[in-house]
Amino acid sequence: MHTGYEVDPATQAVTPPIFRATTYHQGDPWDPPAYDYARSGNPTRHTFEAAMAALEQGVRGLAFASGMAALTAAFMLCSQGDHLIVTRDCQGGTQRVLRGVFSRFGIQASYIDTDDMQAVSDARTSDTRAILIENFSNPFLHVTDISHVTQWAHEFGLLVMVDNTFITPYLQNPLSLGADLVIHSATKMIGGHSDITAGVCVTKDEELARQLYFIQNACGAILSPDDAYMSLRGLHTLPVRMDRAQQTAMELAVALSNHPRIQSVYYPGLTSHPGHETAVRTMRGFGQMLTIRLKDPTWVPGFTRHLRLARVGAGFGGTETIVSLPELHCHAALTPQERQERHISSDVVRISVGLESSADLIHDITQALTLTG
Repeated sequence: MHTGYEVDPATQAVTPPIFRATTYHQGDPWDPPAYDYARSGNPTRHTFEAAMAALEQGVRGLAFASGMAALTAAFMLCSQGDHLIVTRDCQGGTQRVLRGVFSRFGIQASYIDTDDMQAVSDARTSDTRAILIENFSNPFLHVTDISHVTQWAHEFGLLVMVDNTFITPYLQNPLSLGADLVIHSATKMIGGHSDITAGVCVTKDEELARQLYFIQNACGAILSPDDAYMSLRGLHTLPVRMDRAQQTAMELAVALSNHPRIQSVYYPGLTSHPGHETAVRTMRGFGQMLTIRLKDPTWVPGFTRHLRLARVGAGFGGTETIVSLPELHCHAALTPQERQERHISSDVVRISVGLESSADLIHDITQALTLTG
């Protein structure tokens, strides 16, 4: 709530105004004002960017029209012939843009379990330029020790980028652990209400910020003033939303661990999760996302039809609980072979826990499991 913009200096308002102007008067064109054209800069967007930079402990934030726009800008830091190491278990859109767009420009990617340092080291080539860590990964919530990866990566001059969407700056700050660039789909937990589309990058140093700002300004995939305002509003309630949602997520994970129709529960808060110790050591919580694997994939359609409180769809991070089917939603962009390699099959269900009563939500999901089949 207190990231530098507390009161509007012009009006003393406690919330920032929305500036929709695209053009700004230049009384002296040879000594232009701070803002001249909306693509290059906007006061409302700048307020959100500055807040994100403060929260992520970086030098500058840059806001984009979507999380994918932010990721795309980050990938544009690379050049023809560069190679990327990417978390294997990452969201489908990341893989889609790398395979369908950036491969055409000679940028290649290898998908590796970034929580396995030996595998990461083996994946490096003489052309490797950067590593993208998705933490937690999507959908199985693997946990990468960012400080270990960054220490290794910087020995070889690699750029370390972290997609921090699942965890948010409330629970972890990758830049303080050595990363160079942190990326968010602010559409999700930061916006928090399933009503905006936004992305943001925060850099650790000024030179990287300068390069990324050039890309933002040159390509123009900027965040609108209205969505910047809504993103900033979402930041103000992020702590209370995350506290409530992750408490329920933990209770739900425990309840589903003992359900007869569940084969596996993936949630870093469980001691059985392979990344639990890393999460305890490097994070301030376990987040609101969990994934389950049903014992029989034919139960999934009935399960979704019997839900009464939870919604079924492709998003996550909202106030409502959202159940997603990775095979059909977040990883539909992958080829069947790619999904098979990542163990994403029709029995996998991802749950973004919302703000419902934990008792009500657990009842809703367990009764849907019981009625299915």
